[in-house]
Amino acid sequence: MIIYANGKYTSQKKLTFDISDRGLLLGDGVFDTMLYQNNELTYYNDHYKRLKTAAKLLSFNFNLTNEQLKNIITNLIKKNNFQNKQIAIRTNITRGVSKRGLDFDKSHKVGIYIKLNLIPKSLFMKSIKLGIANIRRNSTSPISQNKTLNYLDNVIEKNRAAKNGYEDAIFLNINEKVSCTTTSNIFYVQKNKIYTPPLKDGVLNGVMREQFLKKKIASTQTTSLNNLLKSDYIFLTNSVFGIRPVKTISGSRKTFEGSKKFYTKLIDILGNKKII
Repeated sequence: MIIYANGKYTSQKKLTFDISDRGLLLGDGVFDTMLYQNNELTYYNDHYKRLKTAAKLLSFNFNLTNEQLKNIITNLIKKNNFQNKQIAIRTNITRGVSKRGLDFDKSHKVGIYIKLNLIPKSLFMKSIKLGIANIRRNSTSPISQNKTLNYLDNVIEKNRAAKNGYEDAIFLNINEKVSCTTTSNIFYVQKNKIYTPPLKDGVLNGVMREQFLKKKIASTQTTSLNNLLKSDYIFLTNSVFGIRPVKTISGSRKTFEGSKKFYTKLIDILGNKKII
Protein backbone atom coordinates (compact mmCIF):
# COMPACT_ATOMS: atom_id res chain seq x y z
CA MET A 1 0.00 0.00 0.00
CA ILE A 2 1.32 3.43 -0.98
CA ILE A 3 0.43 6.27 1.39
CA TYR A 4 1.01 10.01 1.39
CA ALA A 5 3.08 11.43 4.24
CA ASN A 6 4.29 15.01 4.49
CA GLY A 7 4.82 15.67 0.82
CA LYS A 8 5.97 12.19 -0.19
CA TYR A 9 4.35 9.04 -1.56
CA THR A 10 5.85 6.05 0.19
CA SER A 11 5.22 2.42 1.06
CA GLN A 12 3.29 2.10 4.29
CA LYS A 13 5.91 -0.40 5.50
CA LYS A 14 8.64 2.22 5.09
CA LEU A 15 6.80 5.04 6.83
CA THR A 16 8.69 6.70 9.65
CA PHE A 17 6.80 8.70 12.24
CA ASP A 18 8.36 11.20 14.65
CA ILE A 19 7.49 10.15 18.21
CA SER A 20 7.35 13.84 19.14
CA ASP A 21 4.45 14.52 16.78
CA ARG A 22 1.65 16.09 18.84
CA GLY A 23 -0.91 13.99 17.01
CA LEU A 24 0.62 10.95 18.68
CA LEU A 25 1.46 12.54 22.03
CA LEU A 26 -1.69 14.60 22.61
CA GLY A 27 -4.24 13.61 19.98
CA ASP A 28 -3.60 17.12 18.62
CA GLY A 29 -4.99 16.67 15.14
CA VAL A 30 -8.05 16.47 12.90
CA PHE A 31 -9.11 13.97 10.27
CA ASP A 32 -11.58 13.38 7.49
CA THR A 33 -12.97 10.22 5.89
CA MET A 34 -14.21 10.47 2.33
CA LEU A 35 -15.76 8.00 -0.10
CA TYR A 36 -14.37 7.36 -3.57
CA GLN A 37 -16.50 5.33 -5.97
CA ASN A 38 -17.58 5.39 -9.60
CA ASN A 39 -14.30 7.24 -10.35
CA GLU A 40 -15.35 10.19 -8.23
CA LEU A 41 -14.51 11.73 -4.87
CA THR A 42 -17.99 11.94 -3.37
CA TYR A 43 -18.83 15.43 -2.04
CA TYR A 44 -15.14 16.34 -2.17
CA ASN A 45 -15.67 20.12 -1.82
CA ASP A 46 -17.74 19.63 1.33
CA HIS A 47 -15.09 17.40 2.87
CA TYR A 48 -12.35 19.90 2.08
CA LYS A 49 -14.39 22.76 3.53
CA ARG A 50 -15.02 20.88 6.78
CA LEU A 51 -11.35 19.91 7.11
CA LYS A 52 -10.25 23.49 6.44
CA THR A 53 -12.77 24.87 8.93
CA ALA A 54 -11.62 22.48 11.68
CA ALA A 55 -7.97 23.29 11.02
CA LYS A 56 -8.68 27.03 11.25
CA LEU A 57 -10.70 26.64 14.46
CA LEU A 58 -7.82 24.78 16.11
CA SER A 59 -5.16 27.18 14.75
CA PHE A 60 -3.42 24.68 12.45
CA ASN A 61 -1.10 25.97 9.73
CA PHE A 62 -2.88 23.94 7.06
CA ASN A 63 -2.32 25.72 3.76
CA LEU A 64 -3.13 23.17 1.05
CA THR A 65 -5.68 24.55 -1.37
CA ASN A 66 -8.76 22.66 -2.48
CA GLU A 67 -7.10 21.75 -5.77
CA GLN A 68 -3.76 20.77 -4.20
CA LEU A 69 -5.34 18.30 -1.78
CA LYS A 70 -7.53 16.89 -4.52
CA ASN A 71 -4.50 16.31 -6.76
CA ILE A 72 -2.63 14.57 -3.93
CA ILE A 73 -5.55 12.20 -3.30
CA THR A 74 -6.10 11.55 -7.01
CA ASN A 75 -2.42 10.73 -7.51
CA LEU A 76 -2.47 8.43 -4.48
CA ILE A 77 -5.41 6.52 -5.94
CA LYS A 78 -3.51 6.10 -9.23
CA LYS A 79 -0.31 4.98 -7.53
CA ASN A 80 -2.28 2.21 -5.80
CA ASN A 81 -4.20 1.28 -8.99
CA PHE A 82 -7.49 1.83 -7.19
CA GLN A 83 -9.20 3.89 -9.92
CA ASN A 84 -12.01 1.36 -10.32
CA LYS A 85 -12.35 0.47 -6.66
CA GLN A 86 -14.58 1.67 -3.83
CA ILE A 87 -12.36 3.34 -1.24
CA ALA A 88 -12.53 5.10 2.10
CA ILE A 89 -9.94 7.90 2.08
CA ARG A 90 -8.59 8.88 5.49
CA THR A 91 -6.82 12.27 5.70
CA ASN A 92 -5.04 13.10 8.97
CA ILE A 93 -3.61 16.49 9.89
CA THR A 94 -1.54 16.78 13.06
CA ARG A 95 -0.04 19.90 14.59
CA GLY A 96 3.30 18.25 13.93
CA VAL A 97 6.43 18.32 16.05
CA SER A 98 6.62 21.03 18.69
CA LYS A 99 8.18 21.67 22.07
CA ARG A 100 7.21 19.55 25.07
CA GLY A 101 4.01 20.48 26.89
CA LEU A 102 0.69 21.90 25.77
CA ASP A 103 2.01 25.15 24.30
CA PHE A 104 2.98 25.20 20.63
CA ASP A 105 4.89 27.44 18.25
CA LYS A 106 2.61 29.51 16.03
CA SER A 107 4.92 28.74 13.12
CA HIS A 108 4.55 24.97 13.55
CA LYS A 109 4.61 22.74 10.48
CA VAL A 110 1.63 20.41 10.30
CA GLY A 111 1.91 16.71 9.55
CA ILE A 112 -0.30 15.45 6.70
CA TYR A 113 -0.95 11.73 6.26
CA ILE A 114 -3.37 10.15 3.79
CA LYS A 115 -4.25 6.47 3.60
CA LEU A 116 -6.63 4.53 1.34
CA ASN A 117 -8.75 1.62 2.55
CA LEU A 118 -10.66 -0.67 0.20
CA ILE A 119 -14.30 -1.13 1.16
CA PRO A 120 -14.92 -4.87 0.75
CA LYS A 121 -18.65 -4.79 1.46
CA SER A 122 -21.20 -2.00 1.26
CA LEU A 123 -23.29 -1.35 4.37
CA PHE A 124 -25.71 0.86 2.47
CA MET A 125 -29.28 0.20 3.67
CA LYS A 126 -28.15 -2.58 6.03
CA SER A 127 -30.30 -2.28 9.15
CA ILE A 128 -28.54 -1.67 12.45
CA LYS A 129 -29.20 -2.24 16.15
CA LEU A 130 -28.30 0.57 18.55
CA GLY A 131 -27.37 0.61 22.21
CA ILE A 132 -27.16 3.67 24.46
CA ALA A 133 -23.72 5.01 25.39
CA ASN A 134 -22.78 5.45 29.05
CA ILE A 135 -20.44 8.35 28.26
CA ARG A 136 -22.11 11.73 27.79
CA ARG A 137 -21.06 13.96 24.91
CA ASN A 138 -19.73 17.36 25.93
CA SER A 139 -21.76 19.77 23.80
CA THR A 140 -19.69 22.73 25.09
CA SER A 141 -16.48 21.38 23.53
CA PRO A 142 -15.37 22.05 19.93
CA ILE A 143 -14.14 18.44 19.93
CA SER A 144 -17.75 17.26 19.73
CA GLN A 145 -18.40 19.19 16.50
CA ASN A 146 -15.13 18.38 14.71
CA LYS A 147 -13.38 15.18 13.69
CA THR A 148 -10.35 15.35 15.93
CA LEU A 149 -7.87 12.63 16.85
CA ASN A 150 -9.49 12.59 20.31
CA TYR A 151 -11.84 9.70 19.51
CA LEU A 152 -11.50 7.54 22.61
CA ASP A 153 -15.10 8.11 23.75
CA ASN A 154 -16.26 6.73 20.41
CA VAL A 155 -13.87 3.78 20.55
CA ILE A 156 -14.92 2.85 24.08
CA GLU A 157 -18.65 3.03 23.39
CA LYS A 158 -18.47 1.31 19.98
CA ASN A 159 -16.63 -1.59 21.63
CA ARG A 160 -19.06 -1.72 24.56
CA ALA A 161 -22.00 -1.74 22.16
CA ALA A 162 -20.51 -4.71 20.30
CA LYS A 163 -20.03 -6.63 23.56
CA ASN A 164 -23.72 -6.09 24.32
CA GLY A 165 -24.92 -7.27 20.91
CA TYR A 166 -25.31 -3.87 19.21
CA GLU A 167 -23.49 -2.45 16.19
CA ASP A 168 -23.38 1.16 17.37
CA ALA A 169 -24.47 3.33 20.30
CA ILE A 170 -26.36 6.59 20.67
CA PHE A 171 -24.56 9.39 22.49
CA LEU A 172 -26.65 11.61 24.76
CA ASN A 173 -25.13 14.96 25.68
CA ILE A 174 -24.54 16.43 29.13
CA ASN A 175 -28.14 17.69 29.09
CA GLU A 176 -29.47 14.20 28.32
CA LYS A 177 -30.44 15.13 24.76
CA VAL A 178 -29.75 12.92 21.73
CA SER A 179 -26.56 13.89 19.89
CA CYS A 180 -25.31 11.30 17.37
CA THR A 181 -23.87 7.79 17.40
CA THR A 182 -20.23 6.74 17.69
CA THR A 183 -19.93 6.57 13.89
CA SER A 184 -22.84 8.48 12.38
CA ASN A 185 -25.45 11.20 12.41
CA ILE A 186 -28.93 10.20 13.44
CA PHE A 187 -32.24 11.16 11.79
CA TYR A 188 -35.77 10.47 12.96
CA VAL A 189 -39.17 10.71 11.30
CA GLN A 190 -42.28 11.95 13.11
CA LYS A 191 -45.57 12.92 11.42
CA ASN A 192 -43.92 12.60 7.98
CA LYS A 193 -41.18 15.11 8.83
CA ILE A 194 -37.48 14.28 9.10
CA TYR A 195 -35.39 15.72 11.92
CA THR A 196 -31.81 15.54 13.12
CA PRO A 197 -30.29 17.01 16.31
CA PRO A 198 -28.69 20.48 15.95
CA LEU A 199 -24.94 21.08 16.21
CA LYS A 200 -25.36 22.81 19.59
CA ASP A 201 -26.33 19.44 21.06
CA GLY A 202 -22.79 18.15 20.55
CA VAL A 203 -23.33 16.85 17.02
CA LEU A 204 -20.54 16.24 14.53
CA ASN A 205 -21.56 17.97 11.31
CA GLY A 206 -21.32 15.03 8.92
CA VAL A 207 -21.09 15.70 5.20
CA MET A 208 -24.09 13.48 4.49
CA ARG A 209 -26.03 15.26 7.24
CA GLU A 210 -25.22 18.56 5.56
CA GLN A 211 -26.69 17.32 2.26
CA PHE A 212 -30.00 16.56 3.97
CA LEU A 213 -30.12 20.06 5.45
CA LYS A 214 -28.94 21.87 2.30
CA LYS A 215 -31.63 20.21 0.22
CA LYS A 216 -34.21 20.84 2.97
CA ILE A 217 -34.98 17.14 3.26
CA ALA A 218 -34.59 17.44 7.03
CA SER A 219 -34.55 20.14 9.67
CA THR A 220 -32.87 20.32 13.07
CA GLN A 221 -34.64 19.74 16.35
CA THR A 222 -33.45 18.92 19.85
CA THR A 223 -34.88 15.67 21.16
CA SER A 224 -34.81 13.54 24.27
CA LEU A 225 -34.29 9.79 24.10
CA ASN A 226 -37.91 9.25 25.14
CA ASN A 227 -39.14 11.37 22.27
CA LEU A 228 -36.75 9.67 19.83
CA LEU A 229 -38.26 6.32 20.76
CA LYS A 230 -41.68 7.62 19.67
CA SER A 231 -40.45 8.08 16.09
CA ASP A 232 -41.94 6.25 13.13
CA TYR A 233 -38.55 5.65 11.46
CA ILE A 234 -34.95 6.24 12.51
CA PHE A 235 -31.88 6.04 10.28
CA LEU A 236 -28.16 6.85 10.33
CA THR A 237 -25.93 8.54 7.77
CA ASN A 238 -22.21 8.83 7.20
CA SER A 239 -19.94 9.43 4.24
CA VAL A 240 -18.82 5.84 3.74
CA PHE A 241 -22.03 3.80 3.95
CA GLY A 242 -24.57 6.52 3.06
CA ILE A 243 -27.80 5.49 4.81
CA ARG A 244 -28.57 2.72 7.32
CA PRO A 245 -32.06 2.15 8.78
CA VAL A 246 -32.20 1.58 12.53
CA LYS A 247 -33.83 -1.72 13.37
CA THR A 248 -33.98 -1.57 17.16
CA ILE A 249 -32.78 0.57 20.05
CA SER A 250 -31.92 -0.71 23.50
CA GLY A 251 -34.85 -0.31 25.90
CA SER A 252 -37.53 -0.35 23.19
CA ARG A 253 -39.41 -3.24 21.61
CA LYS A 254 -40.34 -1.11 18.61
CA THR A 255 -38.88 -1.57 15.13
CA PHE A 256 -37.79 1.67 13.44
CA GLU A 257 -36.57 0.44 10.04
CA GLY A 258 -39.23 2.01 7.84
CA SER A 259 -40.41 0.87 4.45
CA LYS A 260 -38.41 0.36 1.28
CA LYS A 261 -40.75 2.87 -0.39
CA PHE A 262 -39.74 5.54 2.14
CA TYR A 263 -36.02 5.10 1.48
CA THR A 264 -36.44 4.88 -2.29
CA LYS A 265 -38.25 8.23 -2.21
CA LEU A 266 -35.61 9.65 0.12
CA ILE A 267 -32.76 8.72 -2.22
CA ASP A 268 -34.64 10.17 -5.20
CA ILE A 269 -35.12 13.46 -3.37
CA LEU A 270 -31.48 13.49 -2.30
CA GLY A 271 -30.67 13.29 -6.00
CA ASN A 272 -27.25 11.64 -5.81
CA LYS A 273 -27.35 7.87 -6.20
CA LYS A 274 -23.55 7.83 -6.19
CA ILE A 275 -23.69 7.82 -2.40
CA ILE A 276 -24.75 4.19 -2.57
